[in-house]
Amino acid sequence: MARSRVLSGPVERRRFLGGLTGAAAALGLTACGVSESDDKAKDGGAEKPSGAATRSLETDNGTVKVPANPERVVVLENYDALMLLDLGIVPVGIPDGAATPQLLPKESYEQLKGVATIGASGTPNSQAIAALKPDLIIDQFYKEKSAPLKTIAPVAYFDWHTSGAFWNEQIAKLAKAVNREKELAEKKKQYEDRLAEVKTAYRKQIETTTWAPLSGGPSGKFFLGTPLVTVMRDVGLRIGAGLPEKEAGFVPKSYEEMDVLKDCDALIYSVQADGRPTPTTQALLDHKLWKGVPAVKAGRAFPSRHFVMANYTFALATVDEIEGMLKKM
Repeated sequence: MARSRVLSGPVERRRFLGGLTGAAAALGLTACGVSESDDKAKDGGAEKPSGAATRSLETDNGTVKVPANPERVVVLENYDALMLLDLGIVPVGIPDGAATPQLLPKESYEQLKGVATIGASGTPNSQAIAALKPDLIIDQFYKEKSAPLKTIAPVAYFDWHTSGAFWNEQIAKLAKAVNREKELAEKKKQYEDRLAEVKTAYRKQIETTTWAPLSGGPSGKFFLGTPLVTVMRDVGLRIGAGLPEKEAGFVPKSYEEMDVLKDCDALIYSVQADGRPTPTTQALLDHKLWKGVPAVKAGRAFPSRHFVMANYTFALATVDEIEGMLKKM
């Protein structure tokens, strides 16, 4: 399938890829952070069962001995949690703000809402983590913060903060870390089968239209390109508005530059999981220049609740959304 990188600049990559907490902060939803404990976690806090089978895992922090089949996994970022859900694992510890109904599909929220929290994203609380007795800790963003946690449990670090990796490459790494590659293959096949259905049923609409994804930004700006462009390209949609061919972009534009959208037959704008736009996106939708864009005037500006791309569950839901849009083209 076609794949595209998620974001191009490190600051904007962090806003989206740093997890749903970043989006929550933009919405004023982030929970109060828990500072990292001043006390060092005690050796043996994980209480690993004696004789438990282990295996060697290659990570971006070197080779790590991990359980053959981890059962108690703590994650340091929201994306890590959502990827594990795709693999059939509910983590035992998640960051503050990870379970936010405005940002998550209902099923994901229900799975995570009762999970213990281990501090704000980027400031893991070592005592809270140790109390959960994890057998594995997963991190994709905070190398310096997660390294000391190895005294509690093995840490599998896979750099997504600076690597420019694809979301589906990252979930494959996590699947290997938790020995759930079979479950990942099943999810991936569901996605590929669904893509094939939509491509066949809407071939004409796909081949004859140009699209762009966007979201509102602060101070009279909007952002061109969002992580869901990866799925748009997998469907086969042609992306316009000057986005680089192999990048999702995430390019800030002023409202005065809105004529960049004129080559697009359809637009996809981001909304929360509850269907409501964020305040910045609502400001964009209310602006007179937006209302004058040809695709908007034609009634071909569509909302998406899955602009943050975290796993195959999100990707499948996005394909369903795009199918609904194609029906109207």
